[in-house]
Amino acid sequence: MPSERGAQQQDLIATISTIVVHALVGIFLLLNLSLSNTSHQESVEAEAIPAEVVDEVAIREELEQLAEQERQRQRAEAERQAQLAQAAREVEERRQAEIRRQREEEAKRQAEQARHEAEERRQAEAEKRKAAEEAQRRAEEERRQAEERRTVEEQRRAEERRKVAEEARREAEEQRKIAERRKIAEETKRRVEEARKAEEIRKVDERRKVAAAEAKRKAETEAKRQAAAEDAKRQAEVKRKAEAAAEAKRKAAEEAKRTAEAKAAAEAKRKVAEEAEKRKAEEARKAAAEAESKRKAEEAKRKAEEARKLAAELAAREAREQFIKEAVLRHAAMIKQRVERNWSLPMGSSAGQSCTLRISMTPSGVVTDVQIVQSSGDTAFDNSAIAAVQKASPLPAPSDAEVLAKFRTFNFRFKPGG
Repeated sequence: MPSERGAQQQDLIATISTIVVHALVGIFLLLNLSLSNTSHQESVEAEAIPAEVVDEVAIREELEQLAEQERQRQRAEAERQAQLAQAAREVEERRQAEIRRQREEEAKRQAEQARHEAEERRQAEAEKRKAAEEAQRRAEEERRQAEERRTVEEQRRAEERRKVAEEARREAEEQRKIAERRKIAEETKRRVEEARKAEEIRKVDERRKVAAAEAKRKAETEAKRQAAAEDAKRQAEVKRKAEAAAEAKRKAAEEAKRTAEAKAAAEAKRKVAEEAEKRKAEEARKAAAEAESKRKAEEAKRKAEEARKLAAELAAREAREQFIKEAVLRHAAMIKQRVERNWSLPMGSSAGQSCTLRISMTPSGVVTDVQIVQSSGDTAFDNSAIAAVQKASPLPAPSDAEVLAKFRTFNFRFKPGG
C-alpha cells in the first residue's frame, strides 16, 4: 500500500541519516584527536629547554603543569566528547522525534486520506443514492406527467365525445323540432284543407240539396198541374157525359160533381197538408244541415284558429329561442373580451394555446368559482387563465332571466385571439 511504502522510505532515510551523523561525529572526533596530538607535540617541541643544565624542580613543576594541562585537556576532551555524545543523543532524539512526528503525520495523513476516501466513498454513495433517487423522482415525475397527459387526453377525448354527442343530440333536437314544426305545419295545412274541403262539400251539398228541392218542387208542381188538368178534363168529360145524359141524371151529376169536388178539395187539402209537412220536414232538414254546416264551419274555424295560435306559439318560441341563442353568444363574446383584457401571456408559455374553464357566478356577475375542465397542458397558461377570469370579475351579466340561467354555471373556452 502507498502508506506502508512511504513508511519504509522514511525508515530508510532515517537510518541513512543516522549513519551519516555517526560517521560525521566519528570523523570529527578523529580530527580533534589528531589536532590535539599535533598541537601537543608542537607545544612540547616549542617548550623544550635548550639549556644543557636543567633545574629538576623547574622540570618537575613543568611536568606537573604539563600533567595538569593534559588533565585539563582530557577533561575538556571528555567534556567535549560528552557534549558531542549529548549532541549526538540530542540529534538522535530529534531524529527519532522527527521520525515519530513523520510517522504520526503519515498516520494522520493516512487517517486523513482514509477519512477523505471514506468521505469520498460516502459522498459517491450519497451522490449515487441521490442520482438513483433523482432518477426515480424523474421516472415518477415522467410517469405522473404521462398519467396527467393520459388523463388530460382522456378528458379531451371524453369532452370531444361529449361535444360530438351533444352536437348530435342538438342536431337531432333541431331535426326533431324541424320535423315537429313541419308536422304541425302539415297538420295545420291539412286541417285548413279539410276545413276548406268540408266547406266546399257543404256548399256543394247545400247547392245539390237546393237543386233537388227545386226539382222536387217543380216535379210536384207539374204533377199537381197535370193532376189538376186531368181532373179538370175528367170533370169536363163527366160534365159533358152528364150534360149529354138525361136531365134526370143532372142531379146525380151535380151530386157526383159535388162529391168529386169535395173529394178533390179533400185531396187537394191532403196534398197541401202533405206539402206543408214535406216543406216543414225539408226546412227542418235544411235547418239541421245549416246547423251542421255552421257547426262544421265553426269547428273548422276553431281548428284553423288553434292552428294559427299554435303556429304563432311556435313562431314565438322559435323567436325566443333564437333571441336566447343570440343573447348567449353576445354575452359569451363580451365575457371573452373582458377576460382577455385582464390576461397577460406568462413567461415560458407560447401563444395560441387554449383551455376550458367552468365558471360559476352570481346574478350580478361576481365570479364565485373557476375550475379547469380541459387543461392546455401548460400549468402556467392555465393559472393565467384562472387569474384573468378572477381579475375580470364581475363579468357582464345578462338582464334576461332565461339567458342569465345559462350563465350561472357555464363552460368557457379560453383561447386568446381565437
